Amino acid sequence: MERMRSLIRILLVCVAFGFLFTTCDGQDRLFHGRVVDAEDGHPLSGAHIRVAGHAFVLVSDPSGRFMFPWDHLGTRTIVVSHIGYASAEHELIGKEFKDEGPHFIRMARTSIAIPEVLIRVTAPEVVYQSDDLHVGDHFPTEDGLWVLVYDRPQMWHKEHDAGTQLFKQARLHLLDTLFRERMSCPLPERVRQLHRDHQGRIIVEGEYTAWLATVQDDHIQLHSLDRQWLHTAVLPWTDSIPGALLGNTSIPTYPSFDHIAYDPLTKEQRLICSVEDRHTMELFRSQYKYMSGRDKVIAMDLELETGVDREVIAGYMTAFHDDPYFQLPYAPLFVVDDVLCVFDHTTDRIRRFHRDRGHERDVPIAYHHERGWDSCLLQDPASGAVHALFKRGPHTWLRHVDAGTGSMGDRMELTHPYPEAIRIYDGYVYYVYRPFGSLQHRTLYREALH
Repeated sequence: MERMRSLIRILLVCVAFGFLFTTCDGQDRLFHGRVVDAEDGHPLSGAHIRVAGHAFVLVSDPSGRFMFPWDHLGTRTIVVSHIGYASAEHELIGKEFKDEGPHFIRMARTSIAIPEVLIRVTAPEVVYQSDDLHVGDHFPTEDGLWVLVYDRPQMWHKEHDAGTQLFKQARLHLLDTLFRERMSCPLPERVRQLHRDHQGRIIVEGEYTAWLATVQDDHIQLHSLDRQWLHTAVLPWTDSIPGALLGNTSIPTYPSFDHIAYDPLTKEQRLICSVEDRHTMELFRSQYKYMSGRDKVIAMDLELETGVDREVIAGYMTAFHDDPYFQLPYAPLFVVDDVLCVFDHTTDRIRRFHRDRGHERDVPIAYHHERGWDSCLLQDPASGAVHALFKRGPHTWLRHVDAGTGSMGDRMELTHPYPEAIRIYDGYVYYVYRPFGSLQHRTLYREALH
């Protein structure tokens, strides 16, 4: 049985070779060729050889060799091609042919002409630019694009306003979707910045007063607000859901706060979650140990009088909030697909809460440990998407954060260096930029997120 199998294998091999090498007159002869570089003679591997009258295409081996069946009587035309070389065509005449092989086919080097391609970089779109006014702040909303413009900044400030920027001769513009001015109004005093409340309404913060801006009868109406009331009763409420306002109890002198939901009809307040920077809190409370005996007695007396822990009182008595080691926890709350998402960077997780069922689950995050993290998240009010902001030197880029998985999107770098007042709306990034050393006024740009 084994002998029979061996005979069958030998027969199949013979048939295969016979089919390959048999020529038209039945003679078994081969043409041996070798493809080489015409300049230095080194062999060309991977050259394609087409033989006229045959459907197959040969490929030269690493030494440039190839072969095909030919009776040496007729005429054969072969075409050899290789990347980086001009195609070579050779005619083999049988009566002049001497079988001394291999027969060399020399190919001349050539350059490959690539069609001209014009690469265009999409330039940022100019949203607002003026020869006379600077852009100080802006907010895109459903009503249009609100732009705060001013003539020049206030260079001198009172001691309690040191480090702040005040805009003189400021105006508030409302642009339509084509960035054409719909309406405008002057502002009564020097202006600090724009805010957006939990309903998306625009509030202008002045030096001493604040104003709620609304559109009435094709003009901007300013409703006066107390500036202190703005910071204590309006801005702490960051968003809203049906039946409740969402806000927090954060203050700039204490490393802990609560996210809360408040029902304005029933006056009920519900705790969503508490946020605390544990390391900073340990340092804050440890100040009690280093106080003098007299100060400790004062802290204990205040504890009995107010009910506040003596170690917390000690942190305030020593003004630890002014210490370089003091750090406020950054844990903003965003409503994403009807889920309350607290981006708690102190615990490396997104804490997710359903508005009716309470706590759902936590999602791990790590983007805030990347180099360049600017401790800032931006939400697109139109889509609800959340983006992390990164800065390193002149470069600024954004990355989408999936609130359901914690995964990150691709990096989207802004074109201009050192952009200011960055906002996101409806898939676009808006920012203010002025070239360094240029006479150009501060201009508002936008770029599409991709």
